[in-house]
Amino acid sequence: MTQSATQDSVNLAMNCLKEVVQASDDAALARFMHGYALGFAADQFIGVMNQPGQRVEFFIAIAKSYPEDWKAAVETLGQPL
Repeated sequence: MTQSATQDSVNLAMNCLKEVVQASDDAALARFMHGYALGFAADQFIGVMNQPGQRVEFFIAIAKSYPEDWKAAVETLGQPL
């Protein structure tokens, strides 16, 4: 992708984001920001797990701590996207 095409894509995305932000109420924006922050933090947390088996141990701990949520996630992942 050329630099010009990349910039056009960024501009389009920014314009869409601005439209959504302007059209949303404060509660919806707060929910979005909360979810985004949690997702970003989780990605950063999991991303620094670089020891062998560390992520697997983390997922096992999640499965043991929240078995119903884990079961629902596994069922969802088993379905085509």
